[in-house]
Amino acid sequence: MSLRQRLRSDLAPCHDRLDRFFSDIDLATPPGLLLFLRAHRAAFATIRPAPGGRTGQPLLDTMIAAIDADLRHLGTAPPPRLTSLTLTHADAQDYVLLGSRLGSQVLRRRWQAATDPRVQGAGAYLSLPPLTDRWRAFCDAAGASPADGTQADATLTQSRQLFELFLAAGHAACRDAAPLVSERTA
Repeated sequence: MSLRQRLRSDLAPCHDRLDRFFSDIDLATPPGLLLFLRAHRAAFATIRPAPGGRTGQPLLDTMIAAIDADLRHLGTAPPPRLTSLTLTHADAQDYVLLGSRLGSQVLRRRWQAATDPRVQGAGAYLSLPPLTDRWRAFCDAAGASPADGTQADATLTQSRQLFELFLAAGHAACRDAAPLVSERTA
């Protein structure tokens, strides 16, 4: 078994919970898109990336800037910061952040179905490239890495922490959504 196989199998329950949560959000509506963007903005701003790897602060900065542009277009400020998560294993951030870029491409198709011009104009984040070449390189490297040992265990732990961070950010965005929606419709 490789590190890639272990990440997929051991983290499947966390990944499934996160996918279900974000799949239930209607990205074609202002409230749904706001919730999605605010959750991702909060999570990305919380991450203190590990050095090295295929992702890191430049990718986080690009994604945050795109989300901030979308939030400005929708007339909403960025969400409050969550407690920082400092990573020490680049493979964990690569697995989750590059996987997130691929997942955003699926969600992008749902966003593109929007008929509301406010939603249509807020596509900077969902229009970022999927970084497929970096994902493939990560998969190749993780596929050649051992599934067991201190490094693999730490990568798994930090990947799980990242999944939990995104889910917590999603729940926080839901709690904050009611006042945002009522302010926009008042």
